[in-house]
Amino acid sequence: MEEKAKQLLQKYLNGEASAAEIKQVEDWYAQLDNASKKIPQERKAALREQLLANIQSGISEKESKRPSLLYSPVFKIAAAILMIASMGLLYWKVNNQPIAPSAQIVTTTLAGEHKKIVLADGSEIIMEPSSKISYPSKFKGNIREIALTEGEAFFDIAHDEQHPFQVQLASKLAVKVLGTSFRIKAYQASDQVEVTVATGKVAVQQQDKILGILTKNQSLRYSKETAQSSRNVVEKNTAVAIAFDGTNLQEVAKKLEYIYNIEIILKDTSLKSLKTTATFNSTQNPSEILDIICSLHHLKYSTIEKDKVFKIHK
Repeated sequence: MEEKAKQLLQKYLNGEASAAEIKQVEDWYAQLDNASKKIPQERKAALREQLLANIQSGISEKESKRPSLLYSPVFKIAAAILMIASMGLLYWKVNNQPIAPSAQIVTTTLAGEHKKIVLADGSEIIMEPSSKISYPSKFKGNIREIALTEGEAFFDIAHDEQHPFQVQLASKLAVKVLGTSFRIKAYQASDQVEVTVATGKVAVQQQDKILGILTKNQSLRYSKETAQSSRNVVEKNTAVAIAFDGTNLQEVAKKLEYIYNIEIILKDTSLKSLKTTATFNSTQNPSEILDIICSLHHLKYSTIEKDKVFKIHK
């Protein structure tokens, strides 16, 4: 595009252009404003430096050869056409640059080997033997996404409502969470993929189809051969630490709500700022944990709806 514009421009300057070519040059000049508006605002800064360099280079060359043309209408038209051509070419280049993906880290374990991975958001993964995981060095965008391409791992995910966490599996399966702990078994040699939730809630889906939403002590098994899934209750599950270090009571309540799929109501707004430092584990039921927290702050609680709603008060 730029080369053709230069050739036509040279003919125009030399007085060798036909009537049709002269009209084309003048039409381009008239369209300069419109051409400029087509470039998105966010691209202008990137284009500006390269464009100015092109124009400066072109002006320097013209000054050495034809100094008298610098202020002529013909030269202004020529510069405008070169600008249009350069901007068009640069716009194409900028918009067709491949987007560099985030640096991916691939971690594997040998037979009999276990590894612990801590992700950029503080989430922790315990890899079982003969497993393979791919994850970014830093999460970007709205979704925190990794891939378990082989084997088994236990995930303890940092809670972040604004950035859901997603584990991609084979057979176009995905496990989506906000912040919870769960185990995935997905060996390529096995027909079964199994997801077991220790705390919180996860959704298992295949493309746009939800196969199941699981809560604490529930599991889902998926057959790669039949494409069928089934849900089960787990009697024994992995114990997960639930730690609070100077956490205010409002945040404590939110975390317990997510882990146990319950509702906690603070009857007095003054309770929200009370600080809690204690460590529990997921084998304890919410009543045990709230007994200890309330005793620390000399508070009381009551339950309704079969221990699904807890009200904390003075």
